[in-house]
Amino acid sequence: MALLLRPLDDTLADQLVELARLSWTDGATAAAVAAFGWIPDGSRMNAFTTPGGHPVYPESFGYPAGRDTECVLPFAYAYEPDEDDFEGEREGCRTNLSWFATFYDEDDRWHFQRMSGRADFDEAWRAATALFTARLGEPDVLTRVADGDEDVPAWHYAAWRCGDNALVVGQCSDAISYSTFEQAVVWLGAYPAARPWPEAGEFWRLLEG
Repeated sequence: MALLLRPLDDTLADQLVELARLSWTDGATAAAVAAFGWIPDGSRMNAFTTPGGHPVYPESFGYPAGRDTECVLPFAYAYEPDEDDFEGEREGCRTNLSWFATFYDEDDRWHFQRMSGRADFDEAWRAATALFTARLGEPDVLTRVADGDEDVPAWHYAAWRCGDNALVVGQCSDAISYSTFEQAVVWLGAYPAARPWPEAGEFWRLLEG
């Protein structure tokens, strides 16, 4: 398995917790991220890039006159190469693996690991979960997809309610790559108290709206 990693730090974790606890009235998130120093972006599907190099999407997040419903911040990607990747590389062709290796090559704060493993992808999720546990206490939900599911990898998922919002750290497929890659992200958004938590394998539906 190949990995792309840009771990969260304490400053960004504090900012995300502040956003999660914020009342997302019109323009509130825009004011908050301006104070954080997040940089308006517009590339890919991003609304912002954080000073530390993390993309923040969707493009509609953080409008000064709008009331936001969610934002997503990836911090790790994973890709499982196959024989087509290796054969293509031997022939000098561009492959999914070479695409993955250059996915964030414009920003050297993203670290590419060509030969890694799922345990390292899971550890990136655990490290992020630990940052928010230190700030929000034990998660309301801490689970993963059951072992032995042939259709869905054993993705992990942790979630906290923060007033009328929720903060979730989860693993799922990556829509920007048309599900070629997996990703680990922080999801923030409105989440009424009566709304049940999804199963770990259904976390991606939050990202799809």
